[in-house]
Amino acid sequence: MRIAEIVERFGGVCEGDELTEIKRIVGTDLAGPGDMTFAFEEKSLGRAEASGASCVIVPPELRRSPTTLLRCGSVQQYVAELMRFFHPQPSPTPGIHPSAVIGEGTRIDESASIGPQVSVGANCRIGATAVLMASVVVEDDCEIGADTIIHPHVCLYPRTHIGARVIIHAGAVIGADGFGYFQEDGGLHKWPHVGNVVIEDDVEIGANTCIDRGKFGATLIKKGTKIDNLVQIAHNCSVGPATIIAAQAGMGGSSVLEAGVICAGQAGIRDHKTVGRGVRIGAQSGILDDVPPGTEMFGYPAKPIHQAMQEIAFLGYLTKHRTPLRKLIKTVETPQPAADVGRVPPAAPNVGRVPPAIGK
Repeated sequence: MRIAEIVERFGGVCEGDELTEIKRIVGTDLAGPGDMTFAFEEKSLGRAEASGASCVIVPPELRRSPTTLLRCGSVQQYVAELMRFFHPQPSPTPGIHPSAVIGEGTRIDESASIGPQVSVGANCRIGATAVLMASVVVEDDCEIGADTIIHPHVCLYPRTHIGARVIIHAGAVIGADGFGYFQEDGGLHKWPHVGNVVIEDDVEIGANTCIDRGKFGATLIKKGTKIDNLVQIAHNCSVGPATIIAAQAGMGGSSVLEAGVICAGQAGIRDHKTVGRGVRIGAQSGILDDVPPGTEMFGYPAKPIHQAMQEIAFLGYLTKHRTPLRKLIKTVETPQPAADVGRVPPAAPNVGRVPPAIGK
């Protein structure tokens, strides 16, 4: 595909040879002749030029180049559109595979695709162009919205509600019982979990992530949230819209993430705690108390990042100066010789002396 055709289809302004043929779009580390790559600033443009790529997608303000450039408003969005064009996703054939098992009272839109060995329980609703891939299990009274894609071996427990344009990756379990027990008579007794999970529109859930059903009400994942692989969200949690949760993070029961929170990998939120709007939680941090909106937290227990960095720097200072500090401590802790105990030190030469009058 020539650059001129790309510009005609996707927009942008070409600076250079617009008749150059483009075979694929890749990152600078893989680029070569015939490839289109991209750069956001001066440093990455230099790498793109050195790669030998035939064309570089850049923002409007970046410098000119001997390499052909394609300028556009948003490099990320432009590249994403090109990637979808060069690597189109296969369109599943609508219909129900003969090996699928469908329960009584379930309604499946005729444009939906139900793959092999799928099990759908009773009284479910599956929307237009939804896709359930091989070996998906949907238990009774579930609802799946339009254009939702559920990858192989996902399990939806009863009464799970999934919105439109949701993507759930392989192995995720949505709606299992929460980890709820109480101690009595010397043993552990299980709390019944009679709630469900509600996932709103445009959410993406990573592989092998688990979202537990509520004890009474719903565990709620709000619109536009993106959840990575191997994340644990406990019963009755609420995750606000446009939130990002990275891999191996965990939320304790009834904890709340408000809108726009970014939770880095392996972070943990204690049960019944609220993390305010726009908070950023650093990797491996532990949230043990409520966090006010707009705060950046780091460490275990998590603290505002400036405080956490100061403490880390101070620990580094102590480590660097451990030898003289040990000597100082040893000097302070060493007892005085017995002969010096109770001895009055001699007075300094000028102690008790009256100073001469000023001017004499």
